[in-house]
Order: sequence, then structure tokens, then C-alpha cells
Amino acid sequence: MNEEEYIEKRLNGQLKWYSDKSDKFQKKYKGWQMVKIIAALMIPLLIFWIEVFSEIKYVISILGAFIAFIESYLKIYNYRELWNTYRATLEKLKREKVFFLTKTGIYKTKKDSFELFVTNCEQIMKNENTIWDNITNQKHTND
Repeated sequence: MNEEEYIEKRLNGQLKWYSDKSDKFQKKYKGWQMVKIIAALMIPLLIFWIEVFSEIKYVISILGAFIAFIESYLKIYNYRELWNTYRATLEKLKREKVFFLTKTGIYKTKKDSFELFVTNCEQIMKNENTIWDNITNQKHTND
């Protein structure tokens, strides 16, 4: 595989994958956080109506349980950690690509720079995979 093939077929595909996954998990994390915030803000507002509508205490209880559910759900699926891991990996790979294409940094004077580039990119992806494994296995060991 030559430089162009590696960048087009392997690296650009991985850059897109990490970008898509990072965006997906960021949206999930922030979306659930917003739902949790809204539910939490509703509780003090509803407390003022308990004397008028005694049934509101049930709504308040359900909201409290729902907040606990959301917090547990976010902790189980590690959306924040995965989002951050994928984004960090994406940025490292983009940086490596820029250095290689511009022949700067460690690629400036090396005649085997393509080999070094591939090695570095694959190591970055391997490190992310190890982090992913730790995050997902942590989920199961904490149960």
C-alpha cells in the first residue's frame, strides 16, 4: 500500500469514523444531560403547587426517579468518555496527517517518513482501542 492508498483508504476512513462516533456520543451525552437538567428544574417549580394539587407529589417523585435513571444510564453507556476518547483520537490522527503531508515535525528529515507515519497512526488507533476496551469493560466490572 502506497502513501496515497493508505491516506485515502485507511486514514481518511478512520478519520470519518472517529468524527462520526464522536459527534454521535456527544449528541447523546448532551441530549440526556439537557433532559436531566429540565427534569431537575421542574421539581422546585412543582413543589409550589403541592398545596393546591396534592397529586403533584407523585409527579415530583417520578421526576426524581427519572433523574436517577438518566444518571445511571449515562454512567452505564459512558457516552462522555467515549465522545472524549474518539475526539482525542481524531485530533491526534489529524495532527499526524498534517505533519506528514507538510513534511514537518518528526517527518521533516526522515527518508522513511511514510513507514513512521503509518506506524504512528496505527499506534494511535491501537491506543484508542485499548482505551475503548478499558471503558467498556469497566462498565461490566462495576456492575
